[in-house]
Amino acid sequence: MKRWIACALAATLTVGLLSGCQGSEKAKSYSIKVGYGTNPGHPIDLASNEFEKQVEKEAKELGYDVDVQLFPSSQLGSEKEMIELLQIGALDMCPTTTGPLGLFEPSYLAFDLPFLFLNSEQADRVLDGDVGTKMLSSMEDIGIVGLAWWENGFRELTNNKRPITKPEDLKGIKLRTMQNDVHIDFFQKMGAAPTPLGFGEIYTSLQSNVIDGQENPLSIIATNKFYEVQPYTTISDHVYSPVPVLYSKALLEDLPKDLQEIVKNAAYDLRIYEREAGRSQEQEYIDEIAEKSEIYVLSDEEKKAFQDAAQSTYEKFESVIGKDFMDEVLAEAQK
Repeated sequence: MKRWIACALAATLTVGLLSGCQGSEKAKSYSIKVGYGTNPGHPIDLASNEFEKQVEKEAKELGYDVDVQLFPSSQLGSEKEMIELLQIGALDMCPTTTGPLGLFEPSYLAFDLPFLFLNSEQADRVLDGDVGTKMLSSMEDIGIVGLAWWENGFRELTNNKRPITKPEDLKGIKLRTMQNDVHIDFFQKMGAAPTPLGFGEIYTSLQSNVIDGQENPLSIIATNKFYEVQPYTTISDHVYSPVPVLYSKALLEDLPKDLQEIVKNAAYDLRIYEREAGRSQEQEYIDEIAEKSEIYVLSDEEKKAFQDAAQSTYEKFESVIGKDFMDEVLAEAQK
């Protein structure tokens, strides 16, 4: 963890101790800190701004003075670091990708399996259903509560070497991935050299050729302008990237019951707004990327070659994730 983050953490903990009285029923004054990795203008940021407005407005109607503070662009550290801040009560809320969550709860790795979901309808059905509800409550024993599922969308490939039209095209490409064993295994089997890096390091690493490519949803590629240093983009839809909205269990329970409900309902209600914000802008993202990057869209037949190559990754992680849970997710997606 960076020194300044550590200092900020210490300051936050000190403030938290001092604000215990402010957070009493009598004072009715609360501060809610929300950290996330995406930049201003991304759907997660747009929804977080709506969360701020909705919570502050509804809280005021009940007589609470609530200050929701947003920290976009990885200001508070990597996703893994922010999850750790949730655990110790130094950060209230964090919408995050599932990528680092497998380090805390192995069953989350199921959502990182390649081609688990083939379309948004499948993803919505699973995440808004019993499976998604079960997963949101799976981390309470380590101090984290899941409130809702937002999304980043389907992940795509960019690189500075060549168009990616078949698995063999990935051979030798130094590809930034999240610190996620499923993703790393999949890309290794494609012949790439997966290189985990923190999100905030991606652009400069691409620009300086430390890495050759990366994989992220269109919204991330566009809002972070990765296309400026990546001449080739492939619409592969190889992994759907859900975003659980996580909250510190200790800090949530410190809130009055009615304020807890405002927070939980706002995060849940905004899942539709956040998803549609990204989906409705997808063509705009593609048009923006296409101005500087050559775009190739995999056909269903071409995609099948990647899907076939992914089967060994399913087999490898079956025992880690749990066969019964994997079967449950697959069955629900394919209904």
